[in-house]
Amino acid sequence: MARLRIGMILERDFPPDDRPEKEALSLIEAGHEVHMLAFTWQNRPLYENYKGIRLTRFPISRQVYKKLSAAYLVQPFYRRLWKHHMERFIRDNHIDVIHIHDLPMTDVAHELAARYGCKVVCDQHEYWSNWIVNTGHYNSPLGKVVSRLSDWKSYERTNLHKADLVITVTNPLRDLYINEVGLPPEKVLVTPNTPSRSIFNDSHVDPAVTEQYRDKFVLFYAGAMDVLRGLDMVINALPQIEKKVPHIRFVLAGRFSKGFDPPAMARERGVAHLVEYVGWLNVEQLPSYIAAARAGIFTPPATRDEINNTIATKIYQYLAMGKPIFTSEARMMRDFVVENGLGWAVPYGNIRTFAEQVIALAENYEEEAERIRRNARSLIEREAIFWDQTVQPMLAAYEQLSGEKA
Repeated sequence: MARLRIGMILERDFPPDDRPEKEALSLIEAGHEVHMLAFTWQNRPLYENYKGIRLTRFPISRQVYKKLSAAYLVQPFYRRLWKHHMERFIRDNHIDVIHIHDLPMTDVAHELAARYGCKVVCDQHEYWSNWIVNTGHYNSPLGKVVSRLSDWKSYERTNLHKADLVITVTNPLRDLYINEVGLPPEKVLVTPNTPSRSIFNDSHVDPAVTEQYRDKFVLFYAGAMDVLRGLDMVINALPQIEKKVPHIRFVLAGRFSKGFDPPAMARERGVAHLVEYVGWLNVEQLPSYIAAARAGIFTPPATRDEINNTIATKIYQYLAMGKPIFTSEARMMRDFVVENGLGWAVPYGNIRTFAEQVIALAENYEEEAERIRRNARSLIEREAIFWDQTVQPMLAAYEQLSGEKA
């Protein structure tokens, strides 16, 4: 197998970002050389070796990113900025494969691939054209104008067709890319964003965290926080839950999107004392908080194709730690959780039913938690739910690319 120089393009301040990191480390372990181009709005070095990933960063202000990123298709400045840095990164590192995370800048990747003789891998963390139109920033007054001027459907179709390989996270999303975007089946592979076996286990649990919440009935959520996550339903249910479960706590970890503030929402509902925000947690810290929780939460509105055809990473994380799960009517997660006996699905917005289900769990916790732990162990034995298992198709595809290079 020929060793490939892989150049990942990530529109983030990295680290952290769990999926690109796992992919990069798996590719390094398979014998490839992985470089990554990212921006930074912190005072970070422009060049760094991070766990064997050869990082190149360029500085950008948080304000510039937030104002220009969503308007990528309607103004040229952000594209020009990325093109400048991508070209130097690809040329200086003699990149063989451009591995671009998410959809923006894919057109630049194809332009530079043609110039420098690279392959292009498009790694779609989201079904972008369906996801972005539902985000909060695309539904503000100005965002709606930008949305009308941004034809992401056409951009997606054009640029994914040009790719040598497209990666998605579930088989139903693969079917959407084949049937709606029109991609050839042999071009699209599935790599679910499952947890690392080496991290999500009891040996990574910090007793100080579990002791901190020993007397609380904790509902836990970790990840991005915006209007698409269903967190408002949980907060709105807390007054009803508190009447029966006075030691209830809703613990949140992650980052807020602009205009979405769960602690402020909790204050407005008079339940600020029941909501705790612990900030951003590194992935290595998550097992401790999941272990301290009585249940893991992800209850998004099921209003878009993307959310109905995916299983969020956090669902797999809760499963790996054997915790009861509350999700919504989002089809694939609902079926996964309910059919495998891992928890409950409550339609988003049904506050009373959600509260009643949490109360019922609290009243019979030991028996229900043990039942779910048994079901989780059984599922883990039957199916691939850890990263070392689910990354194999991607590694095989890269082996094929390396054979083409040789």
